[in-house]
Amino acid sequence: MIACPSCGQENPAGFRLCGMCGAALAPEPATREERKVVTALFCDLVGFTQLAEQLDPEDVRALLRPYHERVRAELERHGGTVEKFIGDAVMALFGAPVAHEDDPERAVRGALAIRDFALENGLELRIGITTGEALIALGANPAGGEGMASGDVVNTAARLQSAAPVNGILVDATTQRATRHVVEYEDAPAVEAKGKSVPLAVWRAARVRRRGAHRPHRASGRRSAAPPGARPA
Repeated sequence: MIACPSCGQENPAGFRLCGMCGAALAPEPATREERKVVTALFCDLVGFTQLAEQLDPEDVRALLRPYHERVRAELERHGGTVEKFIGDAVMALFGAPVAHEDDPERAVRGALAIRDFALENGLELRIGITTGEALIALGANPAGGEGMASGDVVNTAARLQSAAPVNGILVDATTQRATRHVVEYEDAPAVEAKGKSVPLAVWRAARVRRRGAHRPHRASGRRSAAPPGARPA
């Protein structure tokens, strides 16, 4: 028999929860964590909160569903993992749980695809992207609402999203250095982010460079083979 640590009731061996009070009979196994370099992406619709206040909750859901579906599809198509949706905001990771050597590029390409979708459909949004070390909860289930990443890189991505211009994509210095060979950037004013001692240098992603056609990345992380006679990028 196993005594419940909460109410003292004795329970048969093999019970996970107390039959009297429902408390756990044994402590939950500790979450395994690992430090990984990831690229975090935050995206938020502009003005949606004010619009939602005037709508019925079912109408809000009807508006958000196709947006969520398209955003998830674009991010996953480029190898990202959507960690969570919070209303009209989305947070995604590139580099966890599966890492690729070009995760920053994948994130920016995914952001550009989302921006193009927004422009085509009369939507306005802001996107922030940063690359750095995060603490990753191994075995987390984002689809079930479990958070996967924590750390300054996640918070900073949210700050850049808030500072981005309408339909703009702001990236930090690490992301810009890793992707400037494939993405055209425009200068942007430094961002004074909460908790940062100095303003953050940022760039605005404009478009994928014309040199070399864009091909969607495979989820496996393998690069597509170049066609015969193609020049190296």
